[in-house]
Amino acid sequence: MKRVRLLPVERPSHARWAPALSFAALIAAAALLAQYATLHPRNVPGEVALQLAGGREAACRILRGQSLWCPAHGDRLQAQYTALRLDTAFFIPGYTLALLGVFGLGSCFLFRQMSRRYAVRALAATLVMAVADLGENLFEYRALDRLATGADRDWAAAAWCSLLKWSIALPLAGAAVWILVTLIARAVLHRVRVANAPPCEEPARVQHAHRLADGSERWADPDIIAAPVAPHASTAVREWSDPALPEAPPDSSRARWRTRAYQPPGREPASVGVCVSGGGIRSAAVTLGALQALREGGVLGRARYLVSVSGGGYMAGAFQLALTREQPRDPGAGGAPLARAGLATARDAFAPGSPEEDHIRRHAKYLADSPREKLLAAGVILRGLGVSLGLLGLAFVVAGVCLGGYYEAVPLTDLTRLRPRPGEAFPAFSPHARFLAPALALIGIAAAVSVVASLFRAHSGKSRPAWVRTTVRGFIALAAAMSLLTVVLPAVFWFFAWLSHRTDVLPDGPRGISILGALTAAATAVGGVFTALSGRVKKLKPSGEGAGPFAGSATSVMTRIGGGPLTTAVVWLVLLLLAFFGLALLSWSAVSAHGWPAAWRLGLPLALLLAAILVDQTTFSLHPFYRQRLAGAFAVRRAVLSDGSVGALPYDYNAESTRLSAYGKRAEGFPQVIFAASAAMSLRNRTAPGRPAVPFTFSHDWVGGPDTGWVRTATMEATAHPLIRRDLTVQSAVAVSGAAFASAMGSQGSSVQRLLALSNLRLGTWVPNPTYLAEVARHRPDWTMPRLPWVRRLRYQLQELAGRYSDTSPMVLCTDGGHFDNLGLVELLRLRCETVYVIDSSADSPPLATTLAEAVTLAYEDLGVRITFDQPEVLRLVPGSAAKVEPTEPMAALNTRFSADCVVRGVIEYPEPVAFPGRRKPSRFATLVFAKASLTPDMPYELLAYALKEKVFPRQSTFDQWFDHAQFDAYRALGHHLGAEAAKLPVKRRRFGPCGTPPGAPPRSG
Repeated sequence: MKRVRLLPVERPSHARWAPALSFAALIAAAALLAQYATLHPRNVPGEVALQLAGGREAACRILRGQSLWCPAHGDRLQAQYTALRLDTAFFIPGYTLALLGVFGLGSCFLFRQMSRRYAVRALAATLVMAVADLGENLFEYRALDRLATGADRDWAAAAWCSLLKWSIALPLAGAAVWILVTLIARAVLHRVRVANAPPCEEPARVQHAHRLADGSERWADPDIIAAPVAPHASTAVREWSDPALPEAPPDSSRARWRTRAYQPPGREPASVGVCVSGGGIRSAAVTLGALQALREGGVLGRARYLVSVSGGGYMAGAFQLALTREQPRDPGAGGAPLARAGLATARDAFAPGSPEEDHIRRHAKYLADSPREKLLAAGVILRGLGVSLGLLGLAFVVAGVCLGGYYEAVPLTDLTRLRPRPGEAFPAFSPHARFLAPALALIGIAAAVSVVASLFRAHSGKSRPAWVRTTVRGFIALAAAMSLLTVVLPAVFWFFAWLSHRTDVLPDGPRGISILGALTAAATAVGGVFTALSGRVKKLKPSGEGAGPFAGSATSVMTRIGGGPLTTAVVWLVLLLLAFFGLALLSWSAVSAHGWPAAWRLGLPLALLLAAILVDQTTFSLHPFYRQRLAGAFAVRRAVLSDGSVGALPYDYNAESTRLSAYGKRAEGFPQVIFAASAAMSLRNRTAPGRPAVPFTFSHDWVGGPDTGWVRTATMEATAHPLIRRDLTVQSAVAVSGAAFASAMGSQGSSVQRLLALSNLRLGTWVPNPTYLAEVARHRPDWTMPRLPWVRRLRYQLQELAGRYSDTSPMVLCTDGGHFDNLGLVELLRLRCETVYVIDSSADSPPLATTLAEAVTLAYEDLGVRITFDQPEVLRLVPGSAAKVEPTEPMAALNTRFSADCVVRGVIEYPEPVAFPGRRKPSRFATLVFAKASLTPDMPYELLAYALKEKVFPRQSTFDQWFDHAQFDAYRALGHHLGAEAAKLPVKRRRFGPCGTPPGAPPRSG
């Protein structure tokens, strides 16, 4: 295995003067602020309150309540004058230079272009704040001069400027702290990692998929293959029209096919490929029978690739681990092997009646079988829920403490009025008296700028400059921030304080918050489990229409579907309850934090910081539990037991790591297993509308996909931290490919994702992003580039909550392959196979195979591959299309469910000729053999009897993962029948007919 070595590079020349200027600003700021602290008069407590007074009467009350003392002058006004002069001369220039220095460093050294752009905008906001502060001092000075006879006009203007200043100050201070912490941490960690770097490692070799595909770049054994860059909306047009860039090839559609269908070295076109669909334990049982039959028919031995999705991956991984040549070693006996390799071969592994098949049948209820295992599963769920809600609750508390301190220092609202006072009436809500005028003024300025720019555009015909949009958005953002700090948050605090005073609604203080928190946690746990496992049975006619509640079994088909309106209502009720609890916790901590000990007020933010940095979110999710349960059921090897008999020995999950690069190697006589997963991505230039996911695969040679690029599996294993490396195993690849419940579910996404992220009921995991590794290796980063994290921190769970997934983030969230393509057909077409066998055990609703239709459409969208079927032949899959079986009356319940056939053949047309093995000439045409899990009259008798008893067979919901032995055997037998029928279907190599089409192929449209 090779570990990527990252080399430093010099800074760009355009940034050489900017850091020096920023550091000079910081030094000057330190001197000015030190001078201000030395000269500022002591005991001037009403400075900020006076700025926000807004009127002469309020200002006089503040001045009368002060006890001021000035070394040079004894009266109160003189102390205020002195403070104003020092503020104007030292403090405003000091903090302005400090912020300019920090944001200047951010614009130079932050790695992401968007982050640097926001730092530049923060520079402009800093200048606006400084101007507002100077204006506030000017008006306050005039108002103090006219204190005896003046009106409220100057005090009102000073309050307007002060509101603007303090509305900008809070977000700017947070941004400055974040930039400083980020830059300091990267500089320190860079020095530590360089000092501890292992010696003599080669730099990573990076090549580009599109250049390798079009032949402009020669293959040189790369470690990383970078995907084509996606055009971001924030990228300037001139960067994409540089004359130095090479021109696009004339046949752009073919170039796109070559890029989308490019495969890393070692994955050549094949004669035969097999893909098995998702569907949980239902699909695993069907896949077992289908692979047994395909092996008996000679198809599996000729197959080059086996692409598995979700439940199909359970069995693909089981075959792979049963056939691996890797052996566990005993560290206490000189590394002697603990198990013998080669007892199972590709000809007899998982054969009918084999020890491996018996082991899986006995563990079909793999999630939890006994009461002890069910209690363990419940404990894992509660642990994850506690960690998730605990961290989020701590974040709300810390935010409340910070806001309470902010409002204590800057009295935009008076939180002391909201604290309990026995015997006193609760006060009415009263926002700051002067907030409306500046907010409306900011919105008016934004409108005026937009209107003037539009008039100029209409007169000149030129496009509106980018700075106009930025200016308009900036003024609107300032108005929104001012409204949030002066009206919205105070109103929220007032509402929850009023609610806590109503003891009949919610008990006051910590007791009420504790009760509400317990109710919220319980509701989240119950709602999350209900949402994840909900499903219902629906009666359908063979046409697919609803059969109605009184339809008999002779005229209807039973099918299992997901949750309906009740599930949606439960999800939204739980999410609203969570939001209510979060705001209540925020309000309670903001109002009451003034009375807490200083250790708590300082310790809680520190605890949140440590938890956010040190706690691995994936460890406390359901992914490790799910991975271990799958391993216990499907990770077995044949062994000679102590009494001399042959049995199936489960893998030791904790002692034997099934590294993907070693345990996933192709076994002799068996196809290469490729686990198809999905990578969450919210960039519209990467994904299609309604499908925020891209393909991502795991195999022994490469990890990645066409939208993220590929990394050699051994290189990724060596580069990743040991904790993250646990997700780069065969067992983890099986679990990730079947991570159906996730906070990012691709085309199946809904509001359920937020609830799954909040409750930690998510099965996906974060792995290193090949795009980021390519960027790291290609640019030879210096200390400014973020490194791969060693834990999946709180920020990744927050990304899941927000649903924001960048294509260049250091980590990428991988979930179920069914969130992109539940058949795995698109991935197998990407591998360019001449004969494609598809085993579809998905629970489609009749009458048509909708999963197949979606895969055919996706194949054209993603690859430009056309798949056509003979219409009368494919309609033989429809339930009810078979001839009536005699006697018709006793068999009426099954006749409406019988399909005329369960296997059909289609034609695949690739965008360009493919050099298939053994072919004299390249060909664009291939054959698709599609086997659908459906009932046919020629099935074995025991299957027909089971189908008569179980009316949802073979469409039991994927939510049902607790199969008994009868269910497992029925679906295994069904899969064996499908595989046998598919293997018997004659497949001939097609010859070109007229106009380049194969004989019998449907004519191409347009």
